[in-house]
Amino acid sequence: MTERIDLTNASLIDTKATSSKGNQMKWLLKGVWYKSDHMGYEGLCETVISRLLKKSDIGDFVSYSPIIITFDGKNCNGCRSRNFRAKNESIVTLEHLSKQWLANSFAKELLNYTKPEEKLRHTVDFVEKVTALKNVGQYLTAMLELDAFFLNEDRHTNNIAFILNDDTGEYRLCPYFDFGLSLLADTTVDFPLSGNTYDLIGRVKAKPFDTDFDIQLDASEALYGNKVRFSFTKADIDSALGEVGEYYPKDIIERVRTILYHQRNKYQYMFG
Repeated sequence: MTERIDLTNASLIDTKATSSKGNQMKWLLKGVWYKSDHMGYEGLCETVISRLLKKSDIGDFVSYSPIIITFDGKNCNGCRSRNFRAKNESIVTLEHLSKQWLANSFAKELLNYTKPEEKLRHTVDFVEKVTALKNVGQYLTAMLELDAFFLNEDRHTNNIAFILNDDTGEYRLCPYFDFGLSLLADTTVDFPLSGNTYDLIGRVKAKPFDTDFDIQLDASEALYGNKVRFSFTKADIDSALGEVGEYYPKDIIERVRTILYHQRNKYQYMFG
């Protein structure tokens, strides 16, 4: 049954600088996050990717489900997820850490380095130094593997984050989340439904260590090893898409199916 919620009287959350493509409407209500589609079919991406991550060795990720949101008299597709932060926890982005400790944007910091390997080492060294976290390189490598596989174009330095315990000052790694601008979801500007899917796949630009997914992926895996193992099949892809089929039109469902089949063939080494 199609899930719906009326958020007309709920307060919007300020989302400035959290996406490279404008402000997606978000709400936090009774421990649940709601996000509306903004550029195309972000809610589909969040839902389908989280379903496929259940068939992987990624143990800590945010699970999303589709929903229709009513706000200001309009209905729009979106998704919802449980709040993964405790009351005494804050999300601290890489960009925020950099401005706090380096008095500079981390995106600008990365411009001081040419090779993606150098950018990765600098990032890992910085984060581990100021947060006392371990295995940040492995954590980022898995993130870049997921981004490459799902064609996530939105992994800028405000979209890499860590969780701070406000009482103890200790940090922990975030679960993997925010894959909304993946799978050619931006049908409004860059990836219109009228375009050839395979041509559009080749136009997606990666972030933040290189614009080529495979270049930054190869660099990270050379430093920290291959981290992600998938076990989902084409039938699992079909099942995940079936869950959102009542929310999105057939042409979108079929495009995403084509993309996922293609990526599964391309990154066969990720399947154990």
